[in-house]
Amino acid sequence: MVNKNQLLRRLLVMGCLLLLCAGLASGQLVQLQLVNGEDYTRRAATYLTTTSTVSAARGELLDRYGRPLVTNKTEFVLTLVGSAWESEGQFERLLDLAARVKADGGELNDMLPISAAAPYSYEAAEGANSLAKLSTYIKDSRTTLGLTAVEEAVSAAQAKQEQSPRQDEDGNTIDEVKALDATKLVAPDAFLEAMRAYLEEKRGMPSGLSDADVRTLVGLYYSMRQSDFGTRTNFTMATGISIDLISYLKEHHQDYKGIDVETEAVRQYDTTYGSQLLGTVGVMQAEQWTSTKNGGPYKEKPGYSINDIIGMTGLEAALEPYLHGTVGSRTVDIGLGGDAMTSELTSSAPQPGDNVITTIDLDLQETAEKSLAENVAQYGRGGAAVALDVNSGEVLAMASYPAYDLATYNKNYNELLADERRPLVNRATSGVYPPGSTFKVLTAIAALEEGVIDANTTFTCDGKFEYGGVTFRCNNHQQPMTLDVTQAIKYSCNVFFYNVGKELTGARLEKWCDRFGLGNVTGIEIGESSGHAAGPTYREKQIEADPTLHAWLGGDDVNAAIGQSDNGFTPLQLANYIAAVVNGGTLYKPTLVKSIKTYDYSDVAVDKQPETIGTIDMSSRTQELVMTGMSEVTEEGGTAASVFGDYPIKVGGKTGTAEMFETKDNVTYTYDNGLFVAFAPFDNPQVVVCVVGEGAEHGSSVAPVVRDIFDTYFETDEPDTVEAVPPENTMVP
Repeated sequence: MVNKNQLLRRLLVMGCLLLLCAGLASGQLVQLQLVNGEDYTRRAATYLTTTSTVSAARGELLDRYGRPLVTNKTEFVLTLVGSAWESEGQFERLLDLAARVKADGGELNDMLPISAAAPYSYEAAEGANSLAKLSTYIKDSRTTLGLTAVEEAVSAAQAKQEQSPRQDEDGNTIDEVKALDATKLVAPDAFLEAMRAYLEEKRGMPSGLSDADVRTLVGLYYSMRQSDFGTRTNFTMATGISIDLISYLKEHHQDYKGIDVETEAVRQYDTTYGSQLLGTVGVMQAEQWTSTKNGGPYKEKPGYSINDIIGMTGLEAALEPYLHGTVGSRTVDIGLGGDAMTSELTSSAPQPGDNVITTIDLDLQETAEKSLAENVAQYGRGGAAVALDVNSGEVLAMASYPAYDLATYNKNYNELLADERRPLVNRATSGVYPPGSTFKVLTAIAALEEGVIDANTTFTCDGKFEYGGVTFRCNNHQQPMTLDVTQAIKYSCNVFFYNVGKELTGARLEKWCDRFGLGNVTGIEIGESSGHAAGPTYREKQIEADPTLHAWLGGDDVNAAIGQSDNGFTPLQLANYIAAVVNGGTLYKPTLVKSIKTYDYSDVAVDKQPETIGTIDMSSRTQELVMTGMSEVTEEGGTAASVFGDYPIKVGGKTGTAEMFETKDNVTYTYDNGLFVAFAPFDNPQVVVCVVGEGAEHGSSVAPVVRDIFDTYFETDEPDTVEAVPPENTMVP
C-alpha cells in the first residue's frame, strides 16, 4: 500500500509537469500574439491562402514488347487563379494575354464552336457535343441575350411537352426543350453580336472593339463559364506557352494579377498508328460530371474535379480508373495584389497513373495500317483488319481505314467529323458487315454437326438453284461441278450451300452463330457493335420496328447460308470465330490488355490471363473437313491461290464477297465488299487475320493485306530480343 509521503511526492511531480506545460503554452502565445503578432496580423491582411488539387500524369500505353505508344510530356500552361482574379479590367487583360499567347505559338482554351474569323460559321458537325453544349447555353441565356426566336421556340416546346408528350424507343418521355437545337435558330454572327451587347452593357467589356477581338473575348468568356470558373475553380487559359512568355509575365507580374504559370503533363503520341484503339482524352464534359457517360458520374469519384482531363474514347476511356492517377494538393499564399507568393505541396504529391502493356505488336500494327490503306484506298470507302492470337484472344493488330493521327486530332477534329468516310469510327469493332462467303465455314460446321450432311454428301452445281419460284445464282466457278463440303469451301460454291441452307434452316444457323459469338459483343475493352445473326429471332425484332417486313421464309434460309440475308458482323467477330474453328472450339474473349503495371513499373497491378467465353462442341472430323477446305482455298484452283499459291508457309483461309446497298439523295446504289479470313501456319495455327475492304468487290482483292501481315508476323524477332522501354525513362512529375 502506498504511504502518505509517497503520494505527496507523486502529486508534487505531477504539479510541476503541469506548470511546465502551462509555461510552454504561455510562452508560445506570447510569441504569437506579442512578439510576432503585428507581423501575422499584417500577413493575414495581405495574403489569402487557398488549397487546390494537383493533377497526376496519366499512365502510359505501351505495346506488347514495351515500346511506347502514348506517354507524357511536360508543358507550361497559363492559369487564371479564381480566388485572385479581378473582374475590373478583365477584358483588356484577357485580350492582351490572348494576343501574346497567339504570338508565342501557344493554344488558347477556346471551347466556342464558331470559326475564329468572319464569315462566322458553326465549326462542328450537326449533333456534335460542342454544339449541344452551345445550344444549352443559348437556351439558358435566351432572356439575358434578348434572343426572341429562341424564347418563342422554348415556349412552343414547353407547350408541346404539356399537350402531347412523346416517348423514345425505351419508353422515356422526351424533353422537348432539351431536344431543341438553338444553334439552328440563331446564326453564329447573331450570337456574337448578342454576346457583344451583353458583355458591354453588363460585364464592362469596352465598346468599339473589332469583330475579331470580340470573337476572341466571347470565346474566352464562354469557355470560362463552361469550366465553372470562380473563386474556387481556376481556368486554364492557354497551353503550350514558351519560356519567353513566362519570363515576360514574371517580369511584369504587377500588370497580370491573378495569373499563374503551371506545369502540366500532357499526352505525347509516340506513334501515328493505332489511333482508334488507343483513343483520345479531353476535358471532362458537364454531363460526365453528373451522369454515367464515359464512366461517370465523376462527381462521386474521389480525386476528380470538373475540369479534369479524362479518357474519351478507346483504351484511354476503357482504362480510365487505372490511367488517371492520384491527385495531390497544393497550398498557395496569394497576395491581395493577385500574386502567388508561396506555393507548396501538402498532404501528398500527385502519383501518376498505372502503365498499360497492350497486346499490340507495333510492327504488326504499322504493317496492317499501311497495307490496308494501300489496298483499300483505291475503292474510295474504308476497311478494317484484325490479327488475333489463336490461342489466347490477344489482339496483335487492329487497323481501321481511314485512320488519323492522335497528335493532330484536336486541330483536325471538325474535318474528321465531317469526312463522309467516317475516320473516327473503329471499323474493326464497330463496323457491321455481311460476312459473305466467309460465313460458309460456319454453315458447313452446323450442317455436319446437325447431321444434315457428311463427308460424302455432294451436290451438283450448274450455276443456278431454283427455290420458291426464285432463281439463286452461283458464279464462283466457271464449269458445272459436283462437289463435297471440302470442295464447296475451296470453290466457294453457292449452290452447295443453298442446298445445305434449305435443310439446315435459319433457326438452327442462328444457334450456331451464337455459339461462335457471331451477333454478340465479344467483351473487348473498347466500344463495339453486337452485329446480328440472320434467323427467325432477329427477323421478329425487325418486324416489331418495321411491320412492313415479311416473316422469315425458306428463301431466307438459303440466302443466310451463304452469309447474306440479315447477317451482319464485325471484323473482330469474324476473326474470333475463325480462331475458335482452328483451335478446336475454344472461343476466347478478345483483349487489348496484356498487363497493367504500377506507375514506376515496380509491381504488376493486373496480369491478364486468357479468358474463355465459350466452348463449341465440334467433332475433330468436322474440324478436319472445314480446315482442309480452307487449306485448298490458298492452293491451285482456290479463290486465294493467286496471292498464297507460292507462300512459304502453309495458310488456310476463306474469301468472301458481300453485296451492299447504300441510299443517297433518294437513289439506291449497290456495291460489293471484299472479305478474307485466314490463319497460319496451317499445321499449328498461331495467328488469324480478318480483312474487310468496302467496295473491294472480292476477297482476293484484300488478301494481299493478309499476306503483308503474315510476312511481318513470321519475320518479327522473338519477344526477348526486342528492346523494352526501361522504367527510368518514364516521367514522374
